[in-house]
Amino acid sequence: MPLKKSLFFSLILPYLIINNLYGFSIEESNLVEERDLSQYVKEYSAYANSIEWELFAKTQELDECYVDEEGFDNCLVKPIYSDEITKLDNMSVTITGFMFPLEASDKLNNFLIGPFPLDCPFHYHIGPAKVIEVRSKKAISFSYDPITITGILKLDYNLETGVFYYLDSE
Repeated sequence: MPLKKSLFFSLILPYLIINNLYGFSIEESNLVEERDLSQYVKEYSAYANSIEWELFAKTQELDECYVDEEGFDNCLVKPIYSDEITKLDNMSVTITGFMFPLEASDKLNNFLIGPFPLDCPFHYHIGPAKVIEVRSKKAISFSYDPITITGILKLDYNLETGVFYYLDSE
């Protein structure tokens, strides 16, 4: 009997009170405005004259699959860089995006940056055409908010990691 009372007072009663006070049910709540992800990205990609992520997305991702010597199937994703992005190779560019740490630290010299916030601590859920590996001489404090960083963009496909681009920053 005490368990039923405790369950009622801890779970059910607060729900009933909130539902009656605010006039909504959990299923019908409009507390979070639904937005298209591209609208969200456009808001911050205009910061500090940053390159828009759509330019990086024009790089085609070519799947190259093969069977190795031991009989295992392997697939690589290789870049076919667009003419627009090729013109920026070895040029100073500004990027605004979200950090994806490659190590557990508050200050990072090496991390990934992309157009979307983290949604998984193990890997980014987008293709390599929209991810840049940042190599910075000066450590940068980790942030869940978008950051803006300037550096030299290098189009350099890394066969081992699958990275298409690097940004070398002071």
